Amino acid sequence: MSVQIVLVWSRVPSVAMNATVNVSAVCRDRFATVDVDTFRQRSCTLCFFYLFKDAGGLAPSRGNYTHLVRLNGSEVVERHVVDGEDPASLDRVCRRLADDMGGVDGCRRWTQCCTTADACCQRQRRRADAAGTHQLTVAPASCEATWDGFSCWDRTPAGSVVHQQCPVYMYRFDVHGL
Repeated sequence: MSVQIVLVWSRVPSVAMNATVNVSAVCRDRFATVDVDTFRQRSCTLCFFYLFKDAGGLAPSRGNYTHLVRLNGSEVVERHVVDGEDPASLDRVCRRLADDMGGVDGCRRWTQCCTTADACCQRQRRRADAAGTHQLTVAPASCEATWDGFSCWDRTPAGSVVHQQCPVYMYRFDVHGL
């Protein structure tokens, strides 16, 4: 018997009700609404961390999460800026840490997560532009579109429960005998 894992997210409305944000150059992730460049760097950094926690001793930079860093106490001894739009930045990390990431398959899964995050950002911006306002209004009765670190969630009515399939870059498993 094969069991399919499904992510379930019950979303809580944003605290900043009826606020207006210019979305011409921003995207929303699980932490905040940020400019597109910061979003791409942060999403790739967090994809790495979520998929390969502690690989190579790297962790997200404190504060803005836009770099992978290795610390010696509180001192940064290694820093990697990774960006889904810059394949060379991803390749440098993959070449250095392929063994810690599960080889070519791990690198492929990581870059796929970065690419999916970027597509989520583009989708958020397209939908805001299609609304014709180029503004994102946080309505009291909805949860805003968000990249959660693995998946892209569209704007959803508050109190709703939405389901998605696990992304292809997450490990899956079969459960037998249940």
